[in-house]
Amino acid sequence: MDTVDVRGTRRVTPEAVRTSAGVRTGSVVNAQLVQEAIRRLMATGSFETVQVYVRGAEQGRGALVLDVTERPFVAQVAFVGLRSVSPNTVRDSAGLKENAPLDPQRVAAAQALTRNLLAKKGIQLLGIDTTLTPVENGAVRLTFNVREGNRLTVADIDFTGNQAFTDEQLQGAISLKEEGFWWFRSGRYDREAFDEDLRTNLPSFYGSHGYIDFAVVGDTLVVDPETGKARLVVEVSEGAQYRLGEFNVQGNSRFPSEVLADVFTTQRRSVLGLPFGGTSEREQGEVFDQQAFNRAATDIEQQYRNEGYLFAQVIPSIQRVPGAEGQPPRVNATLAVSEQQPFYIRNVSFRGNSTTHENVIRERLWIVPGDVYNEARVIQSYQAISGLGFFEVPMPLPDIRPDPATGQVDITFNVKEKQTGSVNFGTVFGGGPYGSTRGRFAGFLGYQQPNLFGQGKSASLRAEYGYGRSTIEASYSDPSIAGGRNSGAVSVFRRGDRYVRFGNGRRLQTGASLQFGFPMPGSLRTRAFLGYSLSRTEYLSSEENCEGASTSLFCLPDATASTLSLSLTRDTKNHPLFPTSGTRQSVTVEQTGGPLGGNGIYHKLLAQAEWWVPTGRLGSSPRAPTMALGLSARTGSIWGDVNRFPFERFYVGGVMFGQPLRGYQESSIGPRGYSAQCNQSLQLECLGDAFFTVSGEYALRLTDALSVSAFGDAGNVFGSVGEFNTTRLYRGAGVGATLVTPFLGAIGIDAAYGFDRPDPGWEIHFKLGNQF
Repeated sequence: MDTVDVRGTRRVTPEAVRTSAGVRTGSVVNAQLVQEAIRRLMATGSFETVQVYVRGAEQGRGALVLDVTERPFVAQVAFVGLRSVSPNTVRDSAGLKENAPLDPQRVAAAQALTRNLLAKKGIQLLGIDTTLTPVENGAVRLTFNVREGNRLTVADIDFTGNQAFTDEQLQGAISLKEEGFWWFRSGRYDREAFDEDLRTNLPSFYGSHGYIDFAVVGDTLVVDPETGKARLVVEVSEGAQYRLGEFNVQGNSRFPSEVLADVFTTQRRSVLGLPFGGTSEREQGEVFDQQAFNRAATDIEQQYRNEGYLFAQVIPSIQRVPGAEGQPPRVNATLAVSEQQPFYIRNVSFRGNSTTHENVIRERLWIVPGDVYNEARVIQSYQAISGLGFFEVPMPLPDIRPDPATGQVDITFNVKEKQTGSVNFGTVFGGGPYGSTRGRFAGFLGYQQPNLFGQGKSASLRAEYGYGRSTIEASYSDPSIAGGRNSGAVSVFRRGDRYVRFGNGRRLQTGASLQFGFPMPGSLRTRAFLGYSLSRTEYLSSEENCEGASTSLFCLPDATASTLSLSLTRDTKNHPLFPTSGTRQSVTVEQTGGPLGGNGIYHKLLAQAEWWVPTGRLGSSPRAPTMALGLSARTGSIWGDVNRFPFERFYVGGVMFGQPLRGYQESSIGPRGYSAQCNQSLQLECLGDAFFTVSGEYALRLTDALSVSAFGDAGNVFGSVGEFNTTRLYRGAGVGATLVTPFLGAIGIDAAYGFDRPDPGWEIHFKLGNQF
């Protein structure tokens, strides 16, 4: 061709058209060149139509003509009448761009998105259209004209064609609810949620009762334009109810068929979602539960993944068998297993730990290279790393990279460091010491770093001044001395009773403690601790006269305690504060005085046990909120001459002092029973030589930083070990919430009802720090 002519352009230059088309003077024109030129020009998005033809080619030469029609150039995008949805949300989600050619597909996407977003809010869309208004320089303004209707409220939901179940039963199976009296029954019409009801929830409900041929025929929405009230009619076809015929498992070799079959045939009953309630066996002739059948396939796949079969598949299939005369039809159900090869862990690595040393994270793992891949242990490791408190939560899910050629898998945990050190300070103005009416200032300043040098070492310093006393505490702990598995901790202190000062005096302690920890051979999560502490206790009484037969604890002479302790602890909990699985057991024996010196000779025994099991999850992701059931028990006793150290004995009640028992005031339960006086003025008769508490909790772990729970507590304190009686317990129950904050740590509130007080009632408890 001698020339390449461009026609129809207004905004785009002819040279730009030639370049985009990819043709030039001298090109040989054929069908392939013409098609490629049209494709390239249309791909630019700047043209509505493109025509390519040859002009004046009588003697084999001539001009190639590129005849185009430009799309309008959109300078502005505007929405008129759109009140209930953000125009920016529609614009960004649909990809509408200003200062760009008009894209009809994106305009249609914006209209559909507007319709869907309004429907999700339960608002009618009466109409939506677009106009193009010329502006300067030949560009246009694209305007979406939206006409919103009333917010739809579903007043009635009716079903037709249903015979096996009532309308009320079917309404309970869907998420969309009729408008009701309570605030949570707004009746808001959400088309997206309703479509999910029709597509999933209703078929699942019918399938779990044997109606596997169930279908939704259609739905009709009748709206009153004046009130926005709607009546929803759903037509269904139930089909026949099927019974279970033959059931078998095929293709398995790693697990016996009986073991895999039990996943489906064993029906686990539960009470309120809790993991108890008994079991029963599915038998031929029972109503076929399609949901349980599909769930069994998923559970078996999980069972294989926990044994390294990362690509194992379990395909559920059913064969319908017509029933004999007068008999219902049956289904023969089969779980076809494709095991594939097992995978072994090759490498476990970490990404994003710019401060925390790798060995600190690796210590929390439940998997090591060389292990058979186990998905449950990968999730447990993920939760344990999150529980360190050194990284932002929720953490990204770990990267799992299998290599089918070698049968190995590489696992990478992704973390993002967060600020762990915190400085706390505050001031307060209040009454003077021991009931004085003279006001005084008091203040505190503290620093805490739980991840010192990125090595998991912990250091803290806290100083208080005011109310006639000065307090200072400093501590340091190292979980891995010299990079090994031995741990150590040291602290020095001069402190009073924290948070609460009893009305009849105060105890001040000055001393230091040292502790070493050692792993127990053959048990990864079991450690022994050997500790020693030396402290001097001063008792400051607010009573004017401590002579004679005063029963005040604060009239005692000063005393020195020299204590040696030995502890054994096993901890498999998956989170230190919000566990959902695992156990913790510990036993501590203390010897004070005797050959160690000091002013008393006594022995102390403390034991604690805690168990957690998951009961459900609100979603499939490891980060989904998880429900868990927990049970804990504590007990302790003391023998010997403890007269100079009364605070080593036991008292029960509240959450801040002594042994926790919610629903009762602080330190209000002693060997003689409940006493509100012990909460105000701690006396000798408030203390016992043995105690026992037990607590049950049903918790919802919303995130790694927020948990809510319902609980029940019981406990008592006894005058001596011989009076120990677990049938004489004070009971309380309530609800609570705990939040982990960046600077104050864990804070919580519990509302508990004390059943066995003289005046049964509610008690509010506030918790600060790791007192949970």
